[in-house]
Amino acid sequence: MVKLQKFNNGVTLIALVITIIVLLILAGVTIAMLTGDNGILTKATKAQISTELSSYKEQLELYKTAKTAENMEFEPVSLTAGKENISYNTKSEEETGNIKTIMPDITNEYYEIVEVIKGELILNTTDKNMIKVAQSLGIEVNPYDIEDGVLLSSENNLLLMDETGTLTLPDSVTVIGEGAFSNLEGLKKIIIPGTVKRIERNAFAYNKALEEVIMLDGVEYIGAQAFMQCSNLKKVKMPNTINEIISMAFYACQSLTDVELSSGLKTISSSVFGSCTSLTTINLKEGIEIILGGAFYGCKNLETIEISKTVKSISSSTFAECIKLNNIKLSEENTNFTLKDGLLLANNDTQIVIILKSAISGNKFIIPDTVTTLSNGILTSLTNITSLEIPKSITNIEARAISKYITEITINSQNKSYETYENAVYTKDGKQLIRYYGTNNNAKIKSETEIIRAYAFEGKSINTVDLPESIRSIGNEVFTSCTNLKSLTLGKNVEELNGLFIYGSAIENIIIDEENPNYSIRNGALYNKEGTTFILPVKPQGSIETYEIPEGIEEIGKYAFHNQYNLKEIKLPNTLKTIGDCFNYCNKLSKIEIPIGVTNIGTKCFAYCSSLKEVIIHKKKDEIAGSPWCNPYGDKAIFWNE
Repeated sequence: MVKLQKFNNGVTLIALVITIIVLLILAGVTIAMLTGDNGILTKATKAQISTELSSYKEQLELYKTAKTAENMEFEPVSLTAGKENISYNTKSEEETGNIKTIMPDITNEYYEIVEVIKGELILNTTDKNMIKVAQSLGIEVNPYDIEDGVLLSSENNLLLMDETGTLTLPDSVTVIGEGAFSNLEGLKKIIIPGTVKRIERNAFAYNKALEEVIMLDGVEYIGAQAFMQCSNLKKVKMPNTINEIISMAFYACQSLTDVELSSGLKTISSSVFGSCTSLTTINLKEGIEIILGGAFYGCKNLETIEISKTVKSISSSTFAECIKLNNIKLSEENTNFTLKDGLLLANNDTQIVIILKSAISGNKFIIPDTVTTLSNGILTSLTNITSLEIPKSITNIEARAISKYITEITINSQNKSYETYENAVYTKDGKQLIRYYGTNNNAKIKSETEIIRAYAFEGKSINTVDLPESIRSIGNEVFTSCTNLKSLTLGKNVEELNGLFIYGSAIENIIIDEENPNYSIRNGALYNKEGTTFILPVKPQGSIETYEIPEGIEEIGKYAFHNQYNLKEIKLPNTLKTIGDCFNYCNKLSKIEIPIGVTNIGTKCFAYCSSLKEVIIHKKKDEIAGSPWCNPYGDKAIFWNE
């Protein structure tokens, strides 16, 4: 009996297992019927999606038809709408709205993921059912390269510009990526919604047809060179939400006549409006506190500046080369500056910020005896000043303080910091040459001089310069615009050469003492002593079209090819490991191939290379940090060999 009971228990257990299996199979079949690709629930979900999207698409078409009926000039491709804004070519400034204006009954779910771009319905989603239904209805799904709100530099995103040359950005964008729309042929107008917080470096640079930029409230940041050389841009009105503009953002926008700065802006960075030659008036409105060097450098038609009470600091080179500047309106409430006899003075009258022509009598300028610093740029636009009188109070002369037009300098004998010798200004101990101002063809330097400061011989018609053995250091652009100087001899003690020390000169031959432990000349180029670092070709600026750096070189130094604007082709050695910031302003360079051994590229290596559309790198993506290294075209110009 015991055995039979065990047998019956076993049969019962088997039957139970079989029953469970059958039930699971039936449940699986049922679930599949409900949720599979062709399941009942899936079909119901797709049907609902189809109904909703079809409705939104129909409402969009009705809206466009109504707008065309209202105004025959309405262009459907100009219509853009999202959560924040709606825009189209015939929209009045007073009119407001968003995507609900077009689709009043849009659900909250679709309100977050549906946009209208260039007059078409766009769906931003990763939901597979939504994607399949949208595609069956002819609705674009995720057509643009936008990652976490960042609109990337890519060929796809260039399609955001419509046939009229108008670029309207979707509300889903919070950051316009580096170089995203630089040099975009035919771009005339940009509409940037308030959802965009940041406009990154080179985002719209070199767009020569660009006429109008509309930035709505919400934009906070404009990156370096963002609108550089947009030569047809006439007006910029910034929303007061903008609180930061980085250097050269509007550099060389030569048609720019009207600039309304943001009241949220505290600092105007260096060269932001440099070479904007059509500007005539600028208002440094309340809220602005600091203006950095060269902010309005070379604005040759700038006549009037207004300085509000909040401005605390203005660099002396801010208005350098503003040759027509003759009127300063200084707020009576501003206690940081003094306007006296044509001079704008700062820091308790110890620093000259601006010299107006009304301060000059004849060709001589006498520096007031309250001034302690002779600052960069204050004399550069005053071409009539040829004589300078320096008082005993001067304790600091900056690198580019004495202009190339000065041919006579007198320093008070009681000055404890500086003296003159053989038509040059030196530190009192004779160890630093500050500025040569003579007119002789041959420049002589004190035998004890160790340092030649930046711009020391700028613009001088010298044929020869005798550098004593004591020279240890030569600064940047020392010989710039020295068009008659062809050769230079460096002694054994030279230990520091700025990469731009012969920049802008006519020097084509350098001789270095064989005993110099730091530098060597090989095949017309300057190297370190070991020959592993290529410092620069000894060639005048603009004289190089093709160049090959020999094998064995491991590093290219900073500024090596700076502003070699005719350079079209460069061949780099397979031994190369490091490339410094060396190709700035190589405007004819369109392609460069980076050898596989390179592990480091300078963060500004390709800055201002306005034709460089192809950088080929023989590595996996992002194996070298820092892409796109300030390339104006952004990442769409970087090609990784994966």
